[in-house]
Amino acid sequence: MAKYVVIGLGKFGFYLAKKLAEEKQDVLCMDKEESLVEEISKYVSEAVVGDATKKEVLKGLGVKDAAGVIVAIGDLASSILITLYLRELGCKFILAKANDEDHARILSLIGADRVVIPEKDSAIKEAQALVTPNIVDFLPLLPDFSVAKMDPPPEFVGKSFKELGLRSRYHVYVIAIRNKHTGRLILLPSADHVIDKDEELYLLGRKEDLQALSRKET
Repeated sequence: MAKYVVIGLGKFGFYLAKKLAEEKQDVLCMDKEESLVEEISKYVSEAVVGDATKKEVLKGLGVKDAAGVIVAIGDLASSILITLYLRELGCKFILAKANDEDHARILSLIGADRVVIPEKDSAIKEAQALVTPNIVDFLPLLPDFSVAKMDPPPEFVGKSFKELGLRSRYHVYVIAIRNKHTGRLILLPSADHVIDKDEELYLLGRKEDLQALSRKET
């Protein structure tokens, strides 16, 4: 079980902390607002009221020993100062929330390992879902390749990978399948595997091929 520190309990920080806790991680949260700290305390290992813009306060949270620290504060000056202090304290990994591209650029320059702009990232994901509705998510792999998690089109259900010929017809490779209800994962399934309606496919290929597959019928 890894330890994570979440600083700032707005919507982004709150739901991220709650999800980490649901994944059985050790989560410590901090915010200036007592009501927010009280609300999250029902879900996480520890929640404290405090001012994270003070370096000694951050040090007292044990951020150096955490697997990751999430700076979920929208205020520009505060998030920059906290990120800077975290880097000086030797944090292993810093995930920071930004309001816009300029904010994100600054956070990256001063030491954030990863920066997210929640509204932008969510909008991009939704636009992708509209364009290629069968593809659930994209994971960047190489400049030209991605791994896509995809719900099988109705035409695929009841057919084997051999019958579908995904590699020869669509130039994609099936690297895993997962049952949505049981969670059972099969890596590198055989060509004789018959696709079930409750399964999701993990496919490797060029992004354009994956997108084309999501729009094609067999």
